Amino acid sequence: MKYSLAKLIVSVVLVVWFFAMPQAGFTGEWEIGGHMLYPLSHANIWHLLANLLCLWMIPCGLHLTVATFVAVLCSFLPCFISEPTVGFSGVLFSIVGISWGKAHRFRDMIWRNKWFLLIPVFIPHVNALLHVYCLVGGYLIGHFVRDLGDSDWL
Repeated sequence: MKYSLAKLIVSVVLVVWFFAMPQAGFTGEWEIGGHMLYPLSHANIWHLLANLLCLWMIPCGLHLTVATFVAVLCSFLPCFISEPTVGFSGVLFSIVGISWGKAHRFRDMIWRNKWFLLIPVFIPHVNALLHVYCLVGGYLIGHFVRDLGDSDWL
């Protein structure tokens, strides 16, 4: 029940942001605001709906604060992109990585998520490298920080 409330709040925030705020993403430049806000912005309604569907498919605790921090930090790593990066998928990959890291199952994580990592490489305008960074970054946090607990927000 508590996971559903957190997912509902995140969903509402993402939908309101999509309709109320201008698109804000990050590029290869070092615009701090773009790096901080990119998880909230989406390229179009289908992009938003796909991220919301993935959010609701995650069966475990969210660790939203930590996952968002990981996703923002990973956005500063080299991504070799030519267009702005937007979307909640970096946070989603961080959430998944944290969950696998807490279980100490790196090989299983890579095997079970291989298609989510490989297919975006062939889709234009997808920052697939950021997905990899966020998954691995989340894994490392989950693996080494054992006191994350089961809170939705931590």
